Amino acid sequence: MLAALSLAASAQTTNPNPVTLTLDIHECYVHETMTTTDETAYYYVSYLEKEIFEENGYNDDETLASEDKKWFEEMAKGYQMDVKDVVQSFGFHGDAAEYQAGLLPDREYVIWYHGVDENGNNTTAIKRLPFRTKPAQHISNRIKLEAEKTAEGVKVTCTPDDPNLYYTLGHIVKSKMVDEFTGEDMNMLDYMQTGISAQLYDFLANDELNEWFNANANQGSAAVEYQDLEKGEEYYVVAAYLDSEAAICSEIATVEIDAEGNLTGINSVKNNTPLVADGVYTLDGTRVGTTLGDVQRGAYIVKFNGRTHKVIKR
Repeated sequence: MLAALSLAASAQTTNPNPVTLTLDIHECYVHETMTTTDETAYYYVSYLEKEIFEENGYNDDETLASEDKKWFEEMAKGYQMDVKDVVQSFGFHGDAAEYQAGLLPDREYVIWYHGVDENGNNTTAIKRLPFRTKPAQHISNRIKLEAEKTAEGVKVTCTPDDPNLYYTLGHIVKSKMVDEFTGEDMNMLDYMQTGISAQLYDFLANDELNEWFNANANQGSAAVEYQDLEKGEEYYVVAAYLDSEAAICSEIATVEIDAEGNLTGINSVKNNTPLVADGVYTLDGTRVGTTLGDVQRGAYIVKFNGRTHKVIKR
């Protein structure tokens, strides 16, 4: 799998980039198809969230090329390999196809790609391809959680209102709800979705997405007892429906467990998706349009030019 945080090539070059990359965009993943007019040369492809990409100055070719080269060198050192072997392992030559999973719905990303030599140096012009993943299609169905404390831990009973729909059920350590790359706190929806999306790659690569649901999702009622909860840690037990692409598509039902292992609350949490781009959103964070002209009467949140306002369209 390509590195999610691929940072690193060298000085700018004017050699043309022989690669054409096309995207099939989904909610939690994309499928990349690469064709090239140079069947022998290696090229490198990676992606980042658009906000991080821009914050790191990667719109500048020399900066991006330098960071890519550094990444190849650091990978070689960490895995005790030659840089040449890293290039061959993480690069492509000839026509190729690849999935990028671990993405969040309705989020902006940038894919970039360029030629690379055996030392990790950039050899062609760098191409960038910004894109936005598709939003999840939210449903009104709910999942009911009931919980009781036991001698060994906490027993949770999960009752979905539609036994035919798939849903996710699990527990989260509150202190670990952080982005593994930036260390910043994550909201519940993004943390849950990131964990799900990261599991999809192997299933997608083997054309077995349905098998992910069989192995990791639930249908119908379920009862789970969480034992050996670590004292001093606080937990959420969470459940939410999933759509056909494994995106969370309903409100999230939660059970809260305090640091002593006691139940402190059973709630339903709205999908508080961050408003990451200009547009019109429902009050629970679902993007529904670009301007108010795209929506019917009602209350909305509008984000434009870095500012966010709650408005009522009459």
